[in-house]
Amino acid sequence: MNHMRWRYLIAVLLGLLMIGVTAVTTTALPQDTPGISAEITPQIAEKVALTYVEWISKNIPLYKEWEGSEVSKTPQPYYLPDGSKVAYEFTVLKDGKVVGYLMISARKDLPPVLEFGKSKPPSMNIEKVNARYRVKRLLYLGALLYVADIGNGKAVHLGDMRLMNYPLKVTFNVNRKAAEASWEGILKNVNNDMFSKSDVGMESSTPVVSDWGYIWGVPSWTSDDAGNANIQYPDNVGDLPDPWDTWDGCTPIAASMVLGYYISYPDKESIIDILHHTMNTNDDGVTMWWGYIDDGIDNFAEEYHRISGQTIPYDFDGSNDYYVSMDDVKRQIKTYGRPFVLSINGGPYGLTTGHSVAVVGFTEWKNLESGATWMYLTIHNTWYNGEEGVDSILFGDWTIAVATYVTANS
Repeated sequence: MNHMRWRYLIAVLLGLLMIGVTAVTTTALPQDTPGISAEITPQIAEKVALTYVEWISKNIPLYKEWEGSEVSKTPQPYYLPDGSKVAYEFTVLKDGKVVGYLMISARKDLPPVLEFGKSKPPSMNIEKVNARYRVKRLLYLGALLYVADIGNGKAVHLGDMRLMNYPLKVTFNVNRKAAEASWEGILKNVNNDMFSKSDVGMESSTPVVSDWGYIWGVPSWTSDDAGNANIQYPDNVGDLPDPWDTWDGCTPIAASMVLGYYISYPDKESIIDILHHTMNTNDDGVTMWWGYIDDGIDNFAEEYHRISGQTIPYDFDGSNDYYVSMDDVKRQIKTYGRPFVLSINGGPYGLTTGHSVAVVGFTEWKNLESGATWMYLTIHNTWYNGEEGVDSILFGDWTIAVATYVTANS
């Protein structure tokens, strides 16, 4: 990709994002700011969670084992930086065992279901944060961007435990009118006696699956080798400890799963370590510029040959899409059968609030009553191995996102 083009695009994006957005230094609040009330109560959110756990188990094959599951009675609230409540986290329980989580919106201008998955509920990592910091509240900055606010504009990400700044303002690129229409179908049942007494969900409020696609065989993994070693690249490539921090970075790990779909060698740690190098990922695991993602993928095969003397059967070509659409997702997954990297940002690009994942599928939901249609991306989240790393996120549940499509040329 032309370097001047992506630098220009980044400059434009930075200009747009930085208008009226600054890093925040504030006294964190444990509850809603006075005058800003959560429109959805925990009791209603619990009913929605119950409804969708059962619906998801019956309509999305990957979640069949959720059938008959329950949700935690007391949800974990999440807030926006302005102090207003934005989401409730529910733990999904099957026979008393944690099998996943759901994020239910706490406000009517966001769709009822924000994300769900088989990974651990994010708040289960709160004790790791409490061991070092005093947590004031939990913030939700968008899909997979949940952080523990530790004050002074600083937060710890509950997925990879990195320390970061968080933005003053968070926006979500979703259709707010459609979200309100979705909630209307649910809230009209609030005064119904069956709604308040029943321990099951509301069948009338559930959507139908209008389209879907999935790519089987994409690995779901994370990096397991140690870090902070007195060893230099490329001597660390593979299972040996790395010279950088323990966390290799979500971007090289996400891209390694996409490349791992096409090649069985080198091993996953070697792929991750090489991509960490070709993407210029720093010692903290942060890949600073989107332009490094596609370039790092482009240079992978050549770098592997340089350090090993071996040749892999593919020459990978990465291409960044700064305006990814739902049609683009369908084209990559259903038409081409190509997994891709999605880099999500929950604030201005200068703040390291982003996260990268491997997109392997999608499900499109349509509510026949309201006409609202939502797409949920099936992703591998980079934090866990196997099924525990499989989540589904709402398309547009971010401030900005860039897709990196990968073509494997033999």
